Amino acid sequence: MAAIGKIRQHYGILVIIIGLALLAFVLGDLFKSTNRRRQNDVAIVNGDKISYQDYANRADQNLQNQKRMYGSLTNDQSFSIRQQTLDQMIREIIMEKEFKALGLAVSTEELTDQFLGENPNKYVVQSFTGQDGKFDREMLKNYISNFDNFDHETQVAWLNFENAIAEDRMNTKYESLLKHGFYLPKKLADRYNENKNLKRTAEVYAVRYISIPDSTVVVTEQDNKKYFEEYRTKYPTDATRGIDYVIFEVKPSQEDRDAAKNYVADMKEGLAETTNIANFVAYNSDAPYDSTWRKASEYPVELETAIAENNVGFVYGPYENNGAFNVARIMGKEKRNDTLWAQVAVVAHEITASTATDQAVFAEVNKFVTENKTAEQFNAAVEAQGLNKRTYQNIRKNTNRIAGINNPREIVRWSFNDDTKIGDISNVFELENMYVVAVLTKIVPEGFIPYEDLIERNAVQIRKAKKGEILAEKAKAYGTNYQKMIDELGGEKTTVENISMESRSFGSFGVEEKIGGTALGMKEDVYSAPIEGGNAMAIVKVTGTTPAGTTDYDAIRREYVSKFNNAILNGNPYSALLDKAKVENNGILFF
Repeated sequence: MAAIGKIRQHYGILVIIIGLALLAFVLGDLFKSTNRRRQNDVAIVNGDKISYQDYANRADQNLQNQKRMYGSLTNDQSFSIRQQTLDQMIREIIMEKEFKALGLAVSTEELTDQFLGENPNKYVVQSFTGQDGKFDREMLKNYISNFDNFDHETQVAWLNFENAIAEDRMNTKYESLLKHGFYLPKKLADRYNENKNLKRTAEVYAVRYISIPDSTVVVTEQDNKKYFEEYRTKYPTDATRGIDYVIFEVKPSQEDRDAAKNYVADMKEGLAETTNIANFVAYNSDAPYDSTWRKASEYPVELETAIAENNVGFVYGPYENNGAFNVARIMGKEKRNDTLWAQVAVVAHEITASTATDQAVFAEVNKFVTENKTAEQFNAAVEAQGLNKRTYQNIRKNTNRIAGINNPREIVRWSFNDDTKIGDISNVFELENMYVVAVLTKIVPEGFIPYEDLIERNAVQIRKAKKGEILAEKAKAYGTNYQKMIDELGGEKTTVENISMESRSFGSFGVEEKIGGTALGMKEDVYSAPIEGGNAMAIVKVTGTTPAGTTDYDAIRREYVSKFNNAILNGNPYSALLDKAKVENNGILFF
């Protein structure tokens, strides 16, 4: 069955490359959802529903694949793959309609050719490569002819592989179709050539904003509103939520520490007397028996000393190491090239919070929630009790990590629940080794960034715009006496060369699209009006122009064909289709 191993291996690679094959994940609480959730659609794409059952079936299949290939997953990995799986199902619906509209399909004969034709699919070749490193066609034929004799798991793996190859072929045809659709008109090539190669030189009188102290500039509410109206559409945003929250950690008490220490202390006599050390450790320790010989220096310092000073059979402890109390029996020791080596049997007992400790913390948290029903009470109690209030103001539906919390999905679901309003206090979230209480502080719907957020984020730019407005108004008073203007306003006269459409840089001023764009659109030997740039206010006069020259159509076409093909390979066509599609994603309800 070496071939099926390779199929699984390359099947995984294929998934990563084409983004269409199945990925495995741990379902977590998915199958524990309520009956009401089971009836919900996980997503609706252009009217087509992804039912809970279809999603669950795919999830179960992916789980089995994951176990075969990788074993277990972290919470972050599990969530990521859950999300990728739903994204993939959404993609399949969108692309299936696109393929159908274009008349694209992979016939049975074509799929057979992908396996047994003159030029098999590269993943088929990789999966059926013989010991000589070459494609083994006979191995493949033998595998296919024995399909009915394989167990169910192997048959399913093969069918998944076939589907992945078919999808890979469909994508190849789709990408080829798009690539062959590229066309560059001569007039457009001329424009590209001019944008790239036409360059201008300008005489510049400028005053940098940095020359004006921020303390002398007063930004008004009217300034903020003006900036917001001009730029708000440039800042689209997903739906987000903001919370303040308090973590109540469940840590082992001193009594818990003493209990762990006493447990291993009680093991000393038995560890010293047992004749079956492996069974004794396996039965009594939180860590497996390890009979490996190691350098004494690789053990904790105090155990290293005990090994050096005592004979085989001596039991040392209790001592604390790696979050556990331990007792250790020296099973063997010897010198190797003046280095002390030892074999040690360890009984470990992890230092964990007891049920009593957990209940005490929960009682504290429950009292906090019961007594504080509003945001004002929440904040007052946090201050009065000296608690550490944290904040997270950018929760999205796909958020899987909040500072201090490894698996916050229940908190994310609560924050996006239609019934949760700003100022609401959550119930107690019971998470791993902690309890969490949160208050909702912000709701941002999908669309454009809210006024307050945009103003806060762009305070520096708004202040610069105000400086530009002030300087431009002052510049008008100097008329055409530009030298006097820069002398009195603390500016400079300079020459900027190589101004072009493709270069956003404007000499030493950095990115100055307004100033550079104005220079490109002006006639020569004419002074501009004051231009409020990004980093400076400037008046420019174009003093020279270097023509773009004759268009090298073939060179321009090669350049833009490359850009076009790269855009296809980077998934831009699907991104465009996804933006156009009507997608209702309810994944937050299920994972």
